[in-house]
Amino acid sequence: MFEFLKKTKLVKSDEEKHAESLPRTKKVQFEPMSVSDAEQQVDSDLRAVLGFMPVNYYATKDKYLLCTFWYEEDYSEVFMRFELRVDDLPRGHSKMYRIDKFLMRDILRKFGQNINIGE
Repeated sequence: MFEFLKKTKLVKSDEEKHAESLPRTKKVQFEPMSVSDAEQQVDSDLRAVLGFMPVNYYATKDKYLLCTFWYEEDYSEVFMRFELRVDDLPRGHSKMYRIDKFLMRDILRKFGQNINIGE
């Protein structure tokens, strides 16, 4: 009778499970855009994310595009996913993207963060 109250479980792919099991995470925020727009741009070129405008979470926490990185300590594996957040609540997320450490470094530089990737 109260079937509509049951929460549905989201099935995660093996790649998502693996990425989320990595020991390190980092999060940055971009100007809000729909998840489908972000996916479309990144699907055509992974480096398109460098064109996204960074924002300060504390200045625009009502709506933003969250980018989460999961990675190994030596940056040998790096995954990234986008999630639209409205009033700090998730409103959909993109698929998981496997990226290299150089793209992660370039993205973080847009936020004034520098990582030592040991080129």
